[in-house]
Amino acid sequence: MSGGLKISIKDELLKFRTKLIGATEVESTLIDLDAKVDEFIDWYFKNMVKGNYTDIGEYHAPREMRDLIEKIAVWYELRYPSYEINRLMPGSGQEQINVNDVMFKNNPYVNELLDENSDAKELDWNDFYNTNVFMKSLPWEERCYFTKPRYRNIVYLNPNSRVAHLHLTKNGFVEMAEDVTGYTESVIKDEELTGLNVRDVVKLFQEKGIELPENNELEKTINEANKWIQQKEGILDCAMYRIIERGGNRIGPRRAFLFAKEFGRNIDIPMMYAVDRSDPGLRLFMNEYIKSGGSKDLECYVGYFSRASKKEKLDTVTIQDLILTLWNNAATFYTPEEDELHQRLANAIASQVDQETVKQEEVKRLRLERKLEKSRINKG
Repeated sequence: MSGGLKISIKDELLKFRTKLIGATEVESTLIDLDAKVDEFIDWYFKNMVKGNYTDIGEYHAPREMRDLIEKIAVWYELRYPSYEINRLMPGSGQEQINVNDVMFKNNPYVNELLDENSDAKELDWNDFYNTNVFMKSLPWEERCYFTKPRYRNIVYLNPNSRVAHLHLTKNGFVEMAEDVTGYTESVIKDEELTGLNVRDVVKLFQEKGIELPENNELEKTINEANKWIQQKEGILDCAMYRIIERGGNRIGPRRAFLFAKEFGRNIDIPMMYAVDRSDPGLRLFMNEYIKSGGSKDLECYVGYFSRASKKEKLDTVTIQDLILTLWNNAATFYTPEEDELHQRLANAIASQVDQETVKQEEVKRLRLERKLEKSRINKG
């Protein structure tokens, strides 16, 4: 298959997303995290629920979606309690408690069943209550939201005539094409479509200048798949928003940062809501963000969790400005890691200077030897 025919799912999502969302912008400009969740629920109702459920189903579906989002946020809190988040990325006083001890070593149920030297007591709770286990524990009606999109079995180029059509696998690849040769007057032949993804088929039609009818089922099944993917991403994004809100100004963004890294969400978002100038671990958190590929130009909200109302205007500050002005703690400006990096840089510069000095001395020595040799020859 030609590389020029490949269309990534991400590109297709960007292409169709505005149409799918309707009145909602491609990238939400809302600041309030609860409002972002409301925005998604509204999209979900308009695009995935309306017309596909009974009246009773349409009434209950949005609430059930909110429940699922909240369940994911609560699961992540149980997996990473506040004291564990604070141990991983300090931001306040550390409780003398370890989740592994609570769940395994000091668990009466475990102690009754297992010997005190059992390897089970060395289990790690974060790994034990992992994503795969959580997803499998969900009932099917919730777990299904995280399955891959399924494409239609048969799609007609023109549903009004129902002649030229494609047989697709559940993943959207063409198993067989029928009557496309006649439909396109041999510009595109049936056999050359076998094995192509339906997205590549649409791209090929565009490249050949063949216009598909507005109600063609090729683009319709692609749109359905895009909406299914967007739904999954929206659920995860909303879970991240709720993790931030539920955790508060320090724990929330840190826990959401872990969630974003694990589920491929935008790590900028937790960082944008993390600015609390009294946070003794903020500079360390910013370092983790930068090391994970974050941008120093990111603009963060100042005082999101200290607002008096949702309408209150918030100032912003860039990560770069914070790096230049925010002290690590009352005693030191830089973090130990930054001091180490600075020392390594200074050592590297000093090493370069030393090497340059040695080279210069060597050049001087060679010049002097040549002069002495030349002088001996002239005297001889």
